[in-house]
Amino acid sequence: MPGAGAAIASFVAYQQSRTYSKTPEKYGTGHVEGLVAPESANNGVTSGTLIPLLVIGIPGGATAAIMLIVLQYHDVTVGPDLFNDKPQLAYAPFTAMAVTYFLMIFTIMPLARYMSKITVVSTTYMAPVIISFTLVGAFVSRDYMFDMYLALVFGIIGYVARKTGYHVAAILIGVILGPMLETYFIRALKMSQGDVMVLFSSNLGNVLWVGLVLSVGISLYMEKRKKPAKAGDG
Repeated sequence: MPGAGAAIASFVAYQQSRTYSKTPEKYGTGHVEGLVAPESANNGVTSGTLIPLLVIGIPGGATAAIMLIVLQYHDVTVGPDLFNDKPQLAYAPFTAMAVTYFLMIFTIMPLARYMSKITVVSTTYMAPVIISFTLVGAFVSRDYMFDMYLALVFGIIGYVARKTGYHVAAILIGVILGPMLETYFIRALKMSQGDVMVLFSSNLGNVLWVGLVLSVGISLYMEKRKKPAKAGDG
């Protein structure tokens, strides 16, 4: 979903790409399809993330949350009235992004050939750099040493999951969406006085429910189709 943010969009795109790929076993080894899908979603979702931020004040990702803080600091009240009262401010991010994407055609694309050379650097050098940036990033958000230890623990969990065949992307989606799901589920129950059917009271929401069921069902169906094929090959 566009409003969910870049991180969730990347993981969902990776999962969907792997599900419908003819060579899912290559994912996680630098397969081109596994790289293109999340990166395309990561960039394509940027403008969509601003819609729930500016219309209803719900940030879809970390960047949108920072923008919300800055807007509140400048006494800007987000909501539908923002587009009527301050249209120059509401439409400015979308205009700026359109111009940015246009300029990227002439700047980023010619440099892609040279920037891709980073992939040939040995993991002996890349791994320490990535781990260092990850630990620093975990620390700076709250200035707690506990966050760095937590990052190390999840790194170990991810290593064990990859070695035992579990999908790391699925774990990350659960970690990101879990707190959000709990928060908004409790809020919905409070607003409906405990009526669970409120989750199915919106036409748009019901469409999303159907899409969710179809996505899970198709994934299970294709997984079952692949198992007999592998058994036949064996």
